[in-house]
Amino acid sequence: MATSRPPATFISDLRPSRMATLEATVSQLDAVREFETREGQKKRVRNGRLKDATGEIAFVLWGNEVELVGEGDRVRIVEGWVSDYRGRPQLSLGRTGKLEKLVAPEKTS
Repeated sequence: MATSRPPATFISDLRPSRMATLEATVSQLDAVREFETREGQKKRVRNGRLKDATGEIAFVLWGNEVELVGEGDRVRIVEGWVSDYRGRPQLSLGRTGKLEKLVAPEKTS
């Protein structure tokens, strides 16, 4: 049986040019944008913010990732990539990262 482990990293610990595994809540999602690459391909991108008890970080989803989450969703990002975007840390799935939507525990009455 799989057991839940605490996240390996908290948002306050994230630093650019490092991989990170964390659990957080999607606190904001911008509209999906489409743009054309230099090669003429159409790509989709969506920016947002993730929040945990220690802080918030910008994150970006690319391609098919843009439809994976909604505002308020609790997610686990495994081996995400932290980059420096305009002087601030930003999290993406990078080449090897995975995003898992977490199911909220049922409330007992």
